[in-house]
Amino acid sequence: MKWTDSFRIVWRNLWRMKLRTALTSVGVMIGTAAIVAMIALSLGLKDNAVKSLENFGNLTELPVEPMYWNEERNEPIPDDERKKLNMAAVQELKAVPGIAAVMPMKRLYEQAKLKVGRREGYVELIGVDVRESADYRKNDIEKGTYLSGSPQEIVIAYGVARELRDLEKEKREERRRNASGGRQSGGGGVEYWGPPPDMGENQPTLNLVDKAATLIVTREYRVDDEPKYEKKEVRVRIVGQLIQAEGNRYQDMRSVYAPFEMIKELNDWVMRSRGDEGSVSPRSREQANQQNELVFDQITVKVESREQVESVVKALKEKGYEVWSPARELETINNFFFVIQLVLGGIAAISLLVATIGIVNTMIMSILERTKEIGIMKVIGATVFNIRWLFLMESGFIGLIGGLAGLGIAWGAVELVNFLGSSSDVMQTMGMGFGSSEESSRLAYIPSWLALFAIGFSFIIGLLAGIFPAIRASRLSALQAIRSE
Repeated sequence: MKWTDSFRIVWRNLWRMKLRTALTSVGVMIGTAAIVAMIALSLGLKDNAVKSLENFGNLTELPVEPMYWNEERNEPIPDDERKKLNMAAVQELKAVPGIAAVMPMKRLYEQAKLKVGRREGYVELIGVDVRESADYRKNDIEKGTYLSGSPQEIVIAYGVARELRDLEKEKREERRRNASGGRQSGGGGVEYWGPPPDMGENQPTLNLVDKAATLIVTREYRVDDEPKYEKKEVRVRIVGQLIQAEGNRYQDMRSVYAPFEMIKELNDWVMRSRGDEGSVSPRSREQANQQNELVFDQITVKVESREQVESVVKALKEKGYEVWSPARELETINNFFFVIQLVLGGIAAISLLVATIGIVNTMIMSILERTKEIGIMKVIGATVFNIRWLFLMESGFIGLIGGLAGLGIAWGAVELVNFLGSSSDVMQTMGMGFGSSEESSRLAYIPSWLALFAIGFSFIIGLLAGIFPAIRASRLSALQAIRSE
């Protein structure tokens, strides 16, 4: 028997019993729709939970610190045994499998002010090793280029342009408002509170790349117990701007990155005393010593992928470093939603079990109705394999029809859930969906692998249900089958 002939016979038998085929496939349809819809809901909730976790920071960027407490011995680690964040630590971290880049950082001990034209604002000045940080930040540049090694170059974070304010313009506008308020209210004046009108998220972002700027650092010192202040100005050029940081962290928004040499020079100037050595605080002396030893304030590592974060964190802890990342919570989230998927899938699988019994019953009834037909096929040369193949294909196609219909119902249910969720602000109520993409705001979604799995699984369910009827049909005696009425 040709394959085309067998498929034609299967289709003819299914079409001849349209109502019975439809009713039998309803069980598979309901079971498939329930499984797909419930798993899609759990996948959507898990995806939104992970995206919400990412808003607290990039999951592949890990800040590394020395470990201060020995959990095994339950005691603090002595200073001489504690890891130091120096160049030796940088090389040790680069050798850890899974770490793509290492970025050591040294902060300025005083707050700095960045002035570009008439605009100025306070920024956090961070020194980086140009060579080491180039691999770390090479994909984070939105405008311009990264540091090339010149001592007078800086790279600004995304939000620095929004932090700079034209103070002279604000003062003129405030005086104008006060004067206008005085005329209208009889000289009472109007106090101005809050940010200026041109500040905020809707403000057009200034393009500061390739512009000259000035870094202004102020230090305090004492002469005869009298506080004195001195300013130092450094002319720089803004060569690049970073992309917007994930989670919109305030500290990252106003960061300015410069070469180590510039930060070392400024920190030396800030720590320098104009009086007795005793006028420098112990903390300042400690910071000065760390500066001379090139001990970094922080080292951040970038992991190659989110899946490797757990192994990298474990390796760093074994080497004596303290690491924390939101990604450490992913294992808990994954385990929780895995249990949810098992529970929901198990509940929906009960309907598939009922559907399997229905397919077995339908195929046995079909054998009883087609006993003479089976005998005739055997007489004209149909083999045992041909008979079994026909009944297996019939039951498999019943399962396939139910799976396709169930997948369509599940897709409609998922779209309805997403529509109701978006229209009723369920995502915001649950604390999810902070992302701006459309996918991150969906309560449920059906990935391609789930759709293919549903279709294949329903077809296999049909085949398994048809094994017993197919074997029973192939064992019928041709002579007795022909004589049956």
